[in-house]
Amino acid sequence: MLHKTLQVYVKGEELDSFSSVFEEIEKFSETMRLSRKNSLYARLITEELLGMFSGITSKDFKALFWAEGEDNKTVFHLVAKTEMTAEKKKQLLEAASSKKNDAAVGIMGKIKDMIQNAVLNMGVIPGNEFYDAGVLENGPIDGLNLFWTLDNYRRTMENLQKEDANHPAWDELEKSIIANVANDVHVSIKNDAVEITVFKEME
Repeated sequence: MLHKTLQVYVKGEELDSFSSVFEEIEKFSETMRLSRKNSLYARLITEELLGMFSGITSKDFKALFWAEGEDNKTVFHLVAKTEMTAEKKKQLLEAASSKKNDAAVGIMGKIKDMIQNAVLNMGVIPGNEFYDAGVLENGPIDGLNLFWTLDNYRRTMENLQKEDANHPAWDELEKSIIANVANDVHVSIKNDAVEITVFKEME
């Protein structure tokens, strides 16, 4: 039987909406009869999604979150229309002493930066190793601006690691919470609509 949480509307400045998400995830874990370990995985995935997305648009983001599962397969969704503008990003970048996006470290930080750039049409990004390593080889599908997957990224990094065992991107991947917990992550963008889907087969 397929189990679903309620869809929860979340806003960056309303912490109560985050509480509602975590309440739904607790109910979901109980309904799915997840073990304590798997319930923790569900919580970690949710925290990673909300933490990453709140960073994209500061207090301005609005999104829908829900999770669904059947047997041991679970899927977590975050769908949003970002309200980040080129002017807002410029102001954020200028606030950093280095004049660059210092937050673009780690897998989720780089996904965040990739989304910001894609939504703003700021030349994303052919030539950017993180983007190129995970983007669908034949290009976006169904009119999407971007379709990136963690699975594609992992395969590319595995090939790089064979050539250079000390490649920093491989080390980053090994240390990533989301990369160690999730089976796959899909990032799809069409204009200013963003969907991040996390897939996890519970143990």
